[in-house]
Amino acid sequence: MTATTVLVTLLLAPAASGGAPPAADCEVFTRSSEALPALVREWFGHSGDERVVICPQTGASGSARPPTLYFGEGALTQQGRVCTYPRHGLTLAGGGAAAHLQRYDRSEALAMAIAGAECPPPHAATSTQGYVETYDIGTSTFLGIMHAWSAIATSSALPASGTGGARGAQETRVRVQAVLGSRASAATVTRIVRIPGSVLRHRFALFVKAPDAAAGATAQYVIYVDKYLRGPYEFTAFAETN
Repeated sequence: MTATTVLVTLLLAPAASGGAPPAADCEVFTRSSEALPALVREWFGHSGDERVVICPQTGASGSARPPTLYFGEGALTQQGRVCTYPRHGLTLAGGGAAAHLQRYDRSEALAMAIAGAECPPPHAATSTQGYVETYDIGTSTFLGIMHAWSAIATSSALPASGTGGARGAQETRVRVQAVLGSRASAATVTRIVRIPGSVLRHRFALFVKAPDAAAGATAQYVIYVDKYLRGPYEFTAFAETN
């Protein structure tokens, strides 16, 4: 699966597929959970996953109910300052007594979080940021992008105008602050995806979920990030995804 295909897929994917805590109607099962569903018990019997996440979906009024989403998750490890665990999609195959879960592709996401005194538990409701679902990035890149986002989200100062690429980064920062305002500090990063770039210019898409105080819902945004060789991470474009 190419980076472009992954990006388009993630733009259309439901919020439940993120590495952050799942929606309220999602259920997380571990190997020690009581009353495991038969599908989950069977999957644990022949996989190395530590958790299975089941997310029922709701459709528009009068429409057919969308299929339930399933995800498998691996063991939690710490690499330096970053906690990680693998995450992949599952699909329901067969029917009746023969129904079972299986992986529908070989792609693997890594859920990442910055470690505190210890790694936050996967899907911990008390974790402010939670885990971020990442595609094709390393832990140093994750740290760099998250620190750059934190600097924008928590700063009230607007930058002066510049030229060229610097101006693009400054304009994006102004746009983030103008749209999110005080909500920026409460926004959570849900996904970071590497997208096509070059040896000298690495590019990423940062997916952000911000609380919508007016509607009591959430707003989804994608912010594009550039990283030139030996240069800083720069936010170069900002768009709403819903």
